[in-house]
Amino acid sequence: MTTVYFVTNRDRPRKRDAVFGERFNEDGPQFYRVGRAEVDHVSGDWDEGYKVRSVEILAERKPNPKTGRGGLLGSSRLLREIRHEAKKGRRDVIVLIPGFANTFESSLQRAAQVKERYLIDPPDGGEPYEPHMIVFSWPSNGRTIPPWEYHSDRDDAAASGAAAARFFMRFWDVLNELGRCDQPIHIVAHSMGNWAFRHAILGINNFLGDPASSTPGRTNLPKVFANAFLMAADEDDDALEDVNKMGLLPQLARFIHVYHSADDGALTISDTTKFNPDRLGTNGPRTFSGLSSRVAAIDCSKVDKTETLHANHQYYRIRKEVVDDVRAVLSGRFRADEIDKRVTVESGRRYRIEP
Repeated sequence: MTTVYFVTNRDRPRKRDAVFGERFNEDGPQFYRVGRAEVDHVSGDWDEGYKVRSVEILAERKPNPKTGRGGLLGSSRLLREIRHEAKKGRRDVIVLIPGFANTFESSLQRAAQVKERYLIDPPDGGEPYEPHMIVFSWPSNGRTIPPWEYHSDRDDAAASGAAAARFFMRFWDVLNELGRCDQPIHIVAHSMGNWAFRHAILGINNFLGDPASSTPGRTNLPKVFANAFLMAADEDDDALEDVNKMGLLPQLARFIHVYHSADDGALTISDTTKFNPDRLGTNGPRTFSGLSSRVAAIDCSKVDKTETLHANHQYYRIRKEVVDDVRAVLSGRFRADEIDKRVTVESGRRYRIEP
């Protein structure tokens, strides 16, 4: 059984056939709930092989407006628990933002799979261990057809940026309230999850920035993440160049890794039928000119195929070569051009994974 922590700005449906629905939190898209789930790996390697056994939602209750008492913040309790466990066991934390067409349950299943596979190899050569896993489940509809579901999800992902920003800032506060927590935090954003992440970055800047400033992108943002993995990103290929898109990410993350594939069928559809510009997850960044030296692109075109109808889009969690590459990055023991099965295309910038 695998424990997955969750943050979600989904609604609680009246019919209890689902824990969370496909619409926003009743108080608005910027509000979120937190909790933990137990997910069992029952068979195989695919989503269907993971079953959600239990979900515990931690209560949030506002204090009495007259007395100021009686408040209960489940988010504070959960985040302090994660901080305590990460520090005590010296374990990394990974935050996953899933992509298009995920239900709350499938988000938990994919998070459990990533937790099992993205094992951390300690720099001292000790035994690999599972990281603590948090999934931010924004209200994707969980459907790929009819075609307007894509645009509905895209709108919902953008509107979820405020909730994600509030969560990241709260997590940062909790990590530092009792002294600096030195365990690394990493973020993995897949597909349309990168669109939600873009708006989370902009939300953080809006919350922390100087509203009187006329120069966006100059805010000194905290280094929240050790590594940011942008997987099969359904984002513009110039996103990292533009402070109004993802250009502020180098302030939030020490290193940024863009995993992409020109054979990604889902992004081809996004590019050609959804009226989106060239995708970041297809060929990587449009240019490296002016980008931080801590941004690298990893071509997965030779290792993107899977046995199910994923249109070469789920390699980040299914293909062993890609998983092994991520694990090598997470270990911190290798230079970018020393990772096994990587071929250097442009040193320090572009690499290719061989099967």
